[in-house]
Formats: sequence, structure tokens, C-alpha cells
Amino acid sequence: MKLCLTQTFHLCPMKNNSEREPDLIQYRLEYSLNNDLPSERFFMATNPRDALSQLAYSCIKHIPVDSLSQNEQDCFVKAFSDPSKPFLEKPDLLEVPKPIPDIDFPESEPPTPATDEKTSDESNQDDFPEDRFMDIQNTESADSTPDLQPKPDPATEHRTKQEERLAEIAKLEKQNQELLERYEKLKNKTRRIMEWFTPRIEIMTFEEHNRWADSWTSIEYPLAPDEEDNSSNLEDSEIEEAPIG
Repeated sequence: MKLCLTQTFHLCPMKNNSEREPDLIQYRLEYSLNNDLPSERFFMATNPRDALSQLAYSCIKHIPVDSLSQNEQDCFVKAFSDPSKPFLEKPDLLEVPKPIPDIDFPESEPPTPATDEKTSDESNQDDFPEDRFMDIQNTESADSTPDLQPKPDPATEHRTKQEERLAEIAKLEKQNQELLERYEKLKNKTRRIMEWFTPRIEIMTFEEHNRWADSWTSIEYPLAPDEEDNSSNLEDSEIEEAPIG
């Protein structure tokens, strides 16, 4: 005598006022996990793959791993419900700017030393009255504005910009490396889960209910890849096999 555990799960899709919600279909699955007693479950889903996704979510608690994040659960469910498609896309890396090229700047000329020789005008200043000399000195100091700040060196400014650009490049490359490490870690963990789960799940019955005829139609499992996937894979293979030139 075969014992079956029966449970019903209903997936409630999010409502979208601009689009009509797809009709939900009832699916029945009889399966065994890890050589346990067969279980029978019913799912309301939009298509067979959606029903397999719900089955995978319900089996997560039986997988002998630590608690999975939502992202890890989603990757496992995608990998199980549609093995023909990649379950995880490679992340978009941050754009890294190019280093600033070197520029040969001319060597700066040494400052011209001041001369101690007096001009004829300066030598004649001794003949001026003291108050007249003070008036001329005050007028010259008021009219002339000395430039106290030295002119920036173009070569020094260029080296500073190069160092800032290299620091920015190092920061972006570090962030890209962290993105790739998280991607590889998630991909490898999902594959390990699939290596444990796939040989231990046995689906014995997979049926779709026709509510108009009130009958059940058997679905072949594993599901065949979608036609779009077949056409794209065929195009890729034709491109790879095509001779170059």
C-alpha cells in the first residue's frame, strides 16, 4: 500500500492594472525526495515551469545547507525549473578609466637674480627731500600689487592628476573584483546544491488539470527546452561551426 502526503500551494501573482493577469492552472505532482515516501502536491501556476519552481521552493528546507539567502534560493529554483537557461547572469562591471599618459614638460628656467646696481634714478633719490621721497614711495607701493603666490608647476600638476587617476582606477578594479567573487561564489554554491538535489528528486507523476473537461493531462518530465532556446542554441552552434574568412 502506497502512502501519499497531499498538500496544496497557491502562488498569488502581483496585480498589474495595465495588463491582464495570466490564468492560473492546477498542476499535480507526485514525487519522492531522498528515497522518502512519495508525496502528492497541487500547485496553482501559470505554466509547468512555474509549477516546478514552486516545488523547488517547497523542497529548500530539506537541503542540507545553512540558511539560504533569497538570492541563493532564486538561483537554485531557476536552475531546477529551467536547466536549459543560465540561472545567473554575469554582473555588469564598473567602467574603469584609462591612466593619464605621461607628458614631457620643458625644464623650468631658474629665477633671474636681482642686481645690486643702482640706476641713475635711484642714485638721484639722495638729492630729493625726505618728504618728497616718502610721497613717491607711497605712490609706487599703492600702484603696484606684488604677486606673492608662485606660479604652479605644470609637471607637478600633471603628476598629481596621474596619481589621483591611478587611485580611482585601483578603487574601481577592487569593486569589480568583489563583484566577480560574489558572482563566482553564488554560481558555485548553486551548482553544489544542484549536484546534491538532482539525483535525489524523483518525479513520478506530473499532470495538468483541464477545468473545462475536468480531466488531467500527463506532462512529460523532464520538460523539453523552449523553442526559443532551441533556435538560439542552433544559431550559436552554426556561428561557432562556421569557418572564419
